[in-house]
Amino acid sequence: MDGANVKSIDAITRFKATIAAARDDLARALAEADSDIDRAQLWIEREAPAYWKRQLTLRAEEVTVCKSALYRKQVTVSAKDSKPSVVDEKKALQRAQARLAEAEAKAKACKRWATTFQREVILFKGTMSAMQTVVERDLPMAVALMNRMADALARYAAPEPVELQSMLKALQDSAESTRRTGSGDALAGAASASGGVDPEGSTDAADGGSTDGSDGPADGGAA
Repeated sequence: MDGANVKSIDAITRFKATIAAARDDLARALAEADSDIDRAQLWIEREAPAYWKRQLTLRAEEVTVCKSALYRKQVTVSAKDSKPSVVDEKKALQRAQARLAEAEAKAKACKRWATTFQREVILFKGTMSAMQTVVERDLPMAVALMNRMADALARYAAPEPVELQSMLKALQDSAESTRRTGSGDALAGAASASGGVDPEGSTDAADGGSTDGSDGPADGGAA
């Protein structure tokens, strides 16, 4: 524990939160981009062509109406045997024809836009596939790694459990007691080897010596 250099587990936790937030932001941005692409594709491939197809029909009918109005005005003869002015009818017809030409151009453009847009969508999604991999695989793996690192460091830096401390203390006491007992036996063995006797042996010898000694000399003296 003294050699550990764990300074801030909270820093790892904060970094993990930053990675998770970045992952959420990127995922949201990619989802919004896909949604925008889908809406644009729907408009270009379906809604716009359908709109300009309807406009073609309506504007063609408008041109027909303007032509009819111009024709009626041209064949009309006033009471004074003079032809009425057809300036307004001609201007209306020109506007209707211009609107019809615009609708025809837009309808053709829709087909070109659909082809071009489809190609650009493929290129865009190919470019974004790497970012999609980062969002779906790399960043979640980084978050999981941060979790494992934080857990491992927390376990490493945590104090030992009370049960483990008590067990270690008991083992230390037992080892100390065994060491002391072993030292006492060694001292006794050394004393025996040098010709000494243990305290119990000395007591027994003293008792036996006094009895035998008193009888022996007495008997010998009597003899």
